[in-house]
Amino acid sequence: MLMSKNNGKNKQKQSKKKEEVVVLEKINERDVNDTINDSLYYLIGVVIAMVLIFATREFLSSINYLFVIVLAVIAVIQMVNFVMDREYEKRNYSGMVIGIMSIWMAMFVFKYGDFLFLEMLPVLVSLLLFIVATNSFTKYFDRRLTGNLVISIISLVLGVLLIFVPKSVMYILFKITGVYILIMILVDFIDYRNSRK
Repeated sequence: MLMSKNNGKNKQKQSKKKEEVVVLEKINERDVNDTINDSLYYLIGVVIAMVLIFATREFLSSINYLFVIVLAVIAVIQMVNFVMDREYEKRNYSGMVIGIMSIWMAMFVFKYGDFLFLEMLPVLVSLLLFIVATNSFTKYFDRRLTGNLVISIISLVLGVLLIFVPKSVMYILFKITGVYILIMILVDFIDYRNSRK
């Protein structure tokens, strides 16, 4: 009886000693990949904004080659990261999917670049603005920040105007939209940096 009481006390002391655990912070490989993906997102946004700001007919007829190069570089980076980080062992195929889609988009832009940038650019930018508006509406309903509501309304107005405005005013609207996208990217980048701290 006495032995079992002593054993019970010893086990309690040992369990108290085992409860102290030191947690070491480890740099996660996903954090590095997320940083690369975020950097690509901001790079693409800045490129689109600059294209819209400096848009002229001559510029748009030759800019498609720049997009082919950018998309090809993105594809190579994603595929190399997928192989070097052995993401296939973790069954994480997002890098491979992004790489394959970037290759397809590069070939598509190479083949139909003139049509895309001279005829379809207003529609594509309008689609981008509608996506931004939807995202901002979602954030507004989650956080109730007035800034998100303002961003979504401006995005919707610019998106509708890009579809229905005549071609004579299109390049002026491109410049306004490019400045707007650049400001949004800068604000989003500042918010991203603050949230990472």
